[in-house]
Amino acid sequence: MTEPKTEKLTRALNQLIEEHGIRSVVHSLADHCFNEAEFLRQDRSTDLAQNWQEIAEGLQRIIDQWES
Repeated sequence: MTEPKTEKLTRALNQLIEEHGIRSVVHSLADHCFNEAEFLRQDRSTDLAQNWQEIAEGLQRIIDQWES
């Protein structure tokens, strides 16, 4: 029996957090989202770019709260 994707993802995310720490993982996710938004803007996919930008900004707010 194969493991559902969500369970695989959860297990992989937990392993990343365990190995690198939650702050590092969230920071990397934020960077990835900002980069994806920029790529989509260049591709003129503005609606998708806005979604990625909003996710990145939300993650950045979490990072900023940790640092304050």
